[in-house]
Amino acid sequence: MDYLGFLILAFVMLGIALLMVFLNYLLGPKAPSALKDYPYECGVPLYDKSAQATFHQGYYLLGLLLLLFDIEAAFLFPWTVVYRYLGVFGFVEMFLFIFILTYGLLYAWRKGALDWQFEEEYID
Repeated sequence: MDYLGFLILAFVMLGIALLMVFLNYLLGPKAPSALKDYPYECGVPLYDKSAQATFHQGYYLLGLLLLLFDIEAAFLFPWTVVYRYLGVFGFVEMFLFIFILTYGLLYAWRKGALDWQFEEEYID
């Protein structure tokens, strides 16, 4: 009986979701076109449809930077939990960590790693 409210809420949410999908199918625009099914990712149109195509190096660099800063940002959460017990040493240590992290971001920014300027190509 304790879970009755949760089950009712789950069924109501499922019903609303199914109702919205059905209404979208029923009332939504139906204008098929060739560009509607065209693959499009990360704001850059796909120019070559083969799986052997090369990617711009900006994708790899941005992926590495994202991974680096996400992992380092996730390191801040445990520090906030034990901050009270670390004292001044923990504060200075985290200040240096954030300083190095900020320096790395500024270095990548200055080197142009965050600029996304592609040559204009058009789809044939």
